[in-house]
Amino acid sequence: MPLLATLLVAALGATPPAVTDPEDTATLAVVQAFFDGLAAADPAAMRATMLPDGRFTSLRPALNGAVQVRRVLFEDSFGQHIEPGLDERMWSPQIVRRGALATVTGPYEFKKSGVTSHCGVDIFTLVKQDGAWRIADLSWTVEPDACPDLKGR
Repeated sequence: MPLLATLLVAALGATPPAVTDPEDTATLAVVQAFFDGLAAADPAAMRATMLPDGRFTSLRPALNGAVQVRRVLFEDSFGQHIEPGLDERMWSPQIVRRGALATVTGPYEFKKSGVTSHCGVDIFTLVKQDGAWRIADLSWTVEPDACPDLKGR
């Protein structure tokens, strides 16, 4: 495994998968850069990983047992300000790529000021445009009680 891929996987908190394709390594690098921007509370760094009009979709449990779906543009959620102390780590990322389209999916843990808020599953959709991978969409589940199950996988 190339050194960059090994470092990226270690930073994502994962057991190294057999990532040998440079395009797969590049998609993981974009995802890690997004997480790094979040941890640095740097909206410009996060924006640099995304296509214009990138969207977020979150799914979280509602009080009545249903699922609350929230869709927003990046600019409407993190575009101007990011709360300091946020940290998200993904492990065991799975990459599916065909041509200029890729997904990076994996379980994650989200912390605020070092305290676990919740876990869930992230799905990054990336597109390759002008020779660079960028995040088009990010969807995730918010599962406050799922950390033991997801970490056990």
